[in-house]
Amino acid sequence: MKRTSLSLAGGLATALLLASAPTAHAAVSAKDAPSKGDIVKAFPELADGQFTTEKTKAISVPGKECGVPSTEKAKSGTSTTGVSAAGFPVVVAGAAEVKNDAKAKSYLKAYKAYVKKCATFTEPTTGATITASLGTSFKLGDESLTVVQETTFSGITSYSTSVLIRDGKRIASIAAIDDAAISTSSVKKLAKVAAKKLK
Repeated sequence: MKRTSLSLAGGLATALLLASAPTAHAAVSAKDAPSKGDIVKAFPELADGQFTTEKTKAISVPGKECGVPSTEKAKSGTSTTGVSAAGFPVVVAGAAEVKNDAKAKSYLKAYKAYVKKCATFTEPTTGATITASLGTSFKLGDESLTVVQETTFSGITSYSTSVLIRDGKRIASIAAIDDAAISTSSVKKLAKVAAKKLK
């Protein structure tokens, strides 16, 4: 049951989770995003977790329908995912570079519109109820966006908080998913690291 609710909670939370697609000479590399150590400092409960790091040339963007994400090209990107031995929490931290500043701006604009459009919806494949809202703005980079989401399926609720940070044509993302409310201080701590490494 936990595994099912985890996959459902991942929707917008992992909106910038970068698809695995190895690249040869990526402009964005692991040094441009939070590391395993950075994630554990912000979320100590992941100290005994499993971690994976991937490179990519794809970035997820909001789809036309609520709960159905789409994908577009990125020049380069990387993401690190940490999963607690207990199953929760799961934390994803990544960074990507797109064609230009305007393109990066359009992504954040699209997510703002998505949250407004999909404040409450039923996940099309599972019937889960998902609510999303804008969270506390941390004022990082050129602009940033925080999204808080709750997913309820078969009486079980999962929580997620995502932060997108733009610096020029680069976008950093962090997403935390748990079976309890996400700590704002932990998210902010990791978001600050992400913003610093993005430059």
